[in-house]
Amino acid sequence: MVPVVVHAPAGVPPGGVEDLCGPEGGALDRDTLVAAGQALTWRSVYTSGSLTAIPLTAASAVIIGHDVETPPELWHDRFTRGFAHRMAGELTIASVTAGLLGETASRNRDEDAKLLGSAIDGLARLLTELEETRSPGEKAARIVADTVRTHTALLGALAHQQVSARDEGDFTVHTVRSVARHLTRSDLEPMRTRIGLPWPARVTSGVGDHLGLARWRATMQSDGDQMWCRLEAQNVLVTELWLRNPQERPG
Repeated sequence: MVPVVVHAPAGVPPGGVEDLCGPEGGALDRDTLVAAGQALTWRSVYTSGSLTAIPLTAASAVIIGHDVETPPELWHDRFTRGFAHRMAGELTIASVTAGLLGETASRNRDEDAKLLGSAIDGLARLLTELEETRSPGEKAARIVADTVRTHTALLGALAHQQVSARDEGDFTVHTVRSVARHLTRSDLEPMRTRIGLPWPARVTSGVGDHLGLARWRATMQSDGDQMWCRLEAQNVLVTELWLRNPQERPG
């Protein structure tokens, strides 16, 4: 297919497929809109079936079609393959750092030892996640919990927070709704665009070292799940997790 640019006319990341359109306002099929919307939500390359969406700006993405025989890794960034890449990364860090410990000056040994310890801890957590995410129910619970914590990390003081779930066709939609105590809509808009990124160190800072929802992107993509974020009223941040029901998951 010829590459197609999908954009959100409002100029901000979409809260659903209804917020997206094709060139010159033209209509596109739902699969194309979903792929573009997920790329903008996660702020990263997103592949679904034969479609790959690449974000261009905060509110536009280009859709590229490819043959089913095309290896997906040609289109994915270094994190898309998820657990396998993370495991390789942790092992590489641990291996390299172990070598550094024997070569570096003594004044740097503490820092290198911390890095090695962090890599080992990361590998242990990764192996735990591999075991726990075999259960769809456990995976859903952990994704929702990470969403709750991500909202709290971004918004700081909350007036109210609610988690609900509903059936929607082939999906169970888990909704996390957080009411900010002191923030306005203009404050929340940039935070909404950071839901799929690692947690900030503080409410007003850039991204931090905790992956939060970002660690689930590859898993959700491979399972055909979706995530959408929107604002309600003046101070409400809403994240919807469209998690495909187990019997409907692609084989």
